[in-house]
Amino acid sequence: MGIFSKKPKPRSEAAKAEAAALGPVVLELEGNRLTFEDGAWRSDYYGPIPKSAEGIERELLELRVQVKKQAAELETYAAQAERLREARERWNLLDFKYQLLMDMWTMRVLDNDRDLHESRSSKGSPRSHIH
Repeated sequence: MGIFSKKPKPRSEAAKAEAAALGPVVLELEGNRLTFEDGAWRSDYYGPIPKSAEGIERELLELRVQVKKQAAELETYAAQAERLREARERWNLLDFKYQLLMDMWTMRVLDNDRDLHESRSSKGSPRSHIH
């Protein structure tokens, strides 16, 4: 099993006790101190926030606001897409009904023409008077 696997390797009690005795992992970067404890990084810096960090914090807040706005827009677009899909389905159904009615009307007109033609031809024939 590799180093980056998601499954933790089984450890003995002695190894766990030895790791606990080491204490937290501390990292210092440009005056900022970070501590890794209980599976999470924590900032140990409690002094005034440097100007660069204030800008980063402000930008982070702006980005969070933008993410919320974009999430709301995405929901709006998803709702519009659903309404559009439903409208297309209704349009297809109405188009089908229209085509069906046109076919039925055409068949009825053809049947009427045929009946009219047959009745005219039967009136003109000598056999029609014999009935």
